[in-house]
Amino acid sequence: MKRRKFVNTSTRAASALFLVPSLGIGRHSIKPEFKVSLAPWSLMRTPHGQPDPEGIDLFDYPMAAKELDFEAIELDNLHFEGDLPDQSLILRMKDRCKEAEVKNTLILCGALGDIADTDKKVRDQASESYQRWIEAAAFLGCHQVRVVCSDHITISREEKMKITVEAVSKLASFSAGHGIELLIENHNGYTSDPDWLVEMIKTVDLPNCGILGDFTEWRMERDPLVLYPDPYQGYKILAPWVRSVGAKSTHFNQQGNELVTDYPRMFEILAEVNFNGYVAVEYFGTDLPRKQGIRMTKQLVDNIIKSYQ
Repeated sequence: MKRRKFVNTSTRAASALFLVPSLGIGRHSIKPEFKVSLAPWSLMRTPHGQPDPEGIDLFDYPMAAKELDFEAIELDNLHFEGDLPDQSLILRMKDRCKEAEVKNTLILCGALGDIADTDKKVRDQASESYQRWIEAAAFLGCHQVRVVCSDHITISREEKMKITVEAVSKLASFSAGHGIELLIENHNGYTSDPDWLVEMIKTVDLPNCGILGDFTEWRMERDPLVLYPDPYQGYKILAPWVRSVGAKSTHFNQQGNELVTDYPRMFEILAEVNFNGYVAVEYFGTDLPRKQGIRMTKQLVDNIIKSYQ
């Protein structure tokens, strides 16, 4: 989300890449376990192989991540052809990851339907589609799958909660049989209301069910646009149940700090609950070349992590 507009000249952008961010934080006594991965939308921003002049081929992604100094990556079902996993393409991706020596951590799954749709036929079909991707995730060596649900507000909070708890419980139980954690992201609608999302996770109450906490996805309503008023308070509510982090970035200053989100503040929230998991670098800006934006985001994240070591 662009909350402000920033103008970056190419000279400033290039120089910023070599600056160490002034984070205003020191050494910490808390010792969380932060690991770093790369989110695929940083490099590929169109689904199903649609034209993306600035993007890369899906099967070049693992090696591109390795060249950017990542040891782990996320995948997204939308970058593969078709709604359901093609075994030959999944096998090819596994081979490319092995060749690049990168680990698959998670598959981001979306556009498969809402598993909490009011229409039982729709939600059953969506759940079946997610199950196929959970199986693919296990084959690829992932330990997590993120699903999208309840991101369109069409019924009351209470009604949506009941349907969502039932659907998520069923899918999380299926995931457990494949050694996969099922994550729900704060991703529009009711899931961007942290109190609602946490209540849902607590009601499901399964050890392999948690939250993918995105730094910036706080859109509760689309038209008119309504955002959760305080993303830091929202993240603090989510933090105890966050199993994976979406560190989205768009704009940087000359010191290398991200201008939309206070990264040190978000990491401090995670550290307070002794977070142990992956932080996915997701550069979503357009001011910089994608690889440069990724490098700047990773540098920022790495510098913060070092303050906890």
